[in-house]
Amino acid sequence: MKTIARLGLLALLLSIVWAACTHEPDVPPRPAPKPGTTAVDSALLGKWYLAGLGRVGDTTVTPIDSVSYALEIWREGFLYGHYVNGSYTWRGDTIHIKLNAEDEKRMPEQIRRYREALLGVVSYRVDNEHQMRLFYDRGQRYLLFRDQPTTLPKPAIVPQDLLTTWILHGRVYFKDGNKALLRNTETARLRFYADATWVFQLSTGQLTGSFRTDGQSMHFTLTPPSLKTSPSEAYYLRQALERVTSYKIYGNELRLYEGGEETYVTFQKAEIGTGRINEHLCRPWKLVGFGHTADGSVQIPEEGDNLGPRFFMLEFRDNGVLYTRSSTNMLYGDYSVDGQSLRMNVGAGTKVSETKEGKAYIEALHAVERFELQKDGQLKLFYNQGRDYLLFRDGLSLVSSTPPAELLGKWTLAEIHYSARPPVVFKPGEQTITFLKSGYIDIEGYKLFGSIPEDQQPYGYRPWGKENTLFIGWTYFIYNLEGETLTMTNKAAVDGPRYVFKRLRK
Repeated sequence: MKTIARLGLLALLLSIVWAACTHEPDVPPRPAPKPGTTAVDSALLGKWYLAGLGRVGDTTVTPIDSVSYALEIWREGFLYGHYVNGSYTWRGDTIHIKLNAEDEKRMPEQIRRYREALLGVVSYRVDNEHQMRLFYDRGQRYLLFRDQPTTLPKPAIVPQDLLTTWILHGRVYFKDGNKALLRNTETARLRFYADATWVFQLSTGQLTGSFRTDGQSMHFTLTPPSLKTSPSEAYYLRQALERVTSYKIYGNELRLYEGGEETYVTFQKAEIGTGRINEHLCRPWKLVGFGHTADGSVQIPEEGDNLGPRFFMLEFRDNGVLYTRSSTNMLYGDYSVDGQSLRMNVGAGTKVSETKEGKAYIEALHAVERFELQKDGQLKLFYNQGRDYLLFRDGLSLVSSTPPAELLGKWTLAEIHYSARPPVVFKPGEQTITFLKSGYIDIEGYKLFGSIPEDQQPYGYRPWGKENTLFIGWTYFIYNLEGETLTMTNKAAVDGPRYVFKRLRK
């Protein structure tokens, strides 16, 4: 009988293990308490993690690795988890669970069986070892939860095809029964290493940790553990990694599945790698037209109703990432430079509703072989064995806002801060910058922002509408302007530098 029982438990185990939720719902504001539940047993409350399956009378518990099966129980009579949002009633040692209706047509079979088990719960027990048992099947079986996630040992497998850099594309999910793609707005690169560690590089810093895989399953551990903070894209990316249960690689695409195969985070392989960059490329560029080397002619794209000044824009970032707007869409990828040679990987992004010029533009980007920076400040990207080229002009002014009067004028560098080291202090007037209405910044006295002394650099105020952002030379800075003090930080640098300027009065 025990063998039969264990086989039954194993069948249920196989049906739900690795089948985490395809979407962890946002926790709503605390609702009003349900009548009759405010006096609930406090031992029930909190966040629990499914650890195993058991049968009454059998001391053996079938363990499962179920970090994704979290169940949060609130005093107000509500509970939340993967596809198991609902309410409960409590009296003595009895508990009954009512789950909210879900679209079972797009729900994996494994999730439906997990819901059925919760709906059949009739009683519970919380022991002194921080374990909770929810008894179902007329009290003959139980779901074992612990107050900490369970981690099971698995074979240490690190597939070679995983060990590269992947560029975040977006998140695929189902909406109203149809597949949808939520494109990322974050510059993000995920790198796997042979020692089973990973680094997720974001524009504002990085996430790190370790991973476990058997070639199919995938679980991420974050170091330090992810904490709930104010909503941000980085916060939701952390949440997505914590929900991942498996992965697949399709050619140059990596999919990290959040349970089942309906919802996943998708990446594109960074085939080019980080490579080298040319700082003079690292700025926004505006397409002038399609050039032909033989006769020197330039075909200018026709302006349409949806073709504003910010379309046909191309931006090279100093981290090897590029962004571009075609006639209707935003695309991104990476690039590397070797002398005048330029390799570009432009693959991530949608290509819906492109105009004729938009399609030609994307095809040309894929075929770029080299570049030339012209004396007049324009940029040529050659393709088709040099017979054709894309002609660009500096587009920083198109994506920047008019700077406020309080930013304009002359500032003297007071201090440079690097992490925990003592600040580097400058005398008034020793190093100065001057913001000009013309869109340039005068730099005097010290190499700064990649410049040479006595140089001018273009700058942008809140480029692309980004709040508290300055683009100087080829670098983005987060700034804070308070009266006579201007603070700027290169957000690509985790430990600084942080520049502190004081307004210089005549």
